[in-house]
Amino acid sequence: RLRTTAGGNLIKYSGDFTSRIADLSISIFLWISVISSDIARFIGFYINSFFFETPLDRHVYMKIASQLFPEHIIQQYKMREHEKGGFIYLEIRKAIYGLPQAGILANKLLRKRLAPAGYYEVAHTPGLWRHVTRPISFSLVVDDFGVKYVGKQHAEHLIKTLREATYQLETDWEGTLYCGITLEWDYINRTLDISMPGYVAKLR
Repeated sequence: RLRTTAGGNLIKYSGDFTSRIADLSISIFLWISVISSDIARFIGFYINSFFFETPLDRHVYMKIASQLFPEHIIQQYKMREHEKGGFIYLEIRKAIYGLPQAGILANKLLRKRLAPAGYYEVAHTPGLWRHVTRPISFSLVVDDFGVKYVGKQHAEHLIKTLREATYQLETDWEGTLYCGITLEWDYINRTLDISMPGYVAKLR
């Protein structure tokens, strides 16, 4: 898969581009709360194209040297007709890698879409979300959702809400992988084995 990336270091964006995402400590606290409960469970979600489906608040532009495009692509899209000074100029209408505002715009759009279904981001804990009545909470790191739930129907409600908001979702009901971290749950003995390159731990 090939993704276009903008040169974020060359972009001047006057708005706020600080995105509220959880760090690993929030995820660990969430995992501890799962194994501290007799009935809570954990599921992982991954949203494909979470950023790429986010409309920009204003269009931005960039140029790419035409010599970087394969000849068959140039011919397929008739780029020679639009080439100027050895460059192809692009109008960007949705978020791509490298845009400093991509994260906060995706976060704002998620809040807008989840609010009618009762989901909200905790005010003083970036990246931690809850529901006003349902026993469900989740941490969000970039496009990875780590979800604690009590009752499968509540996890299914979140999945349904996200899919109705047009997000393409991949679910891991076993909760075995989150942000590149391998998780092995033992709900009976209330333990969690955590492993990633160079790090292994057990939560009790």
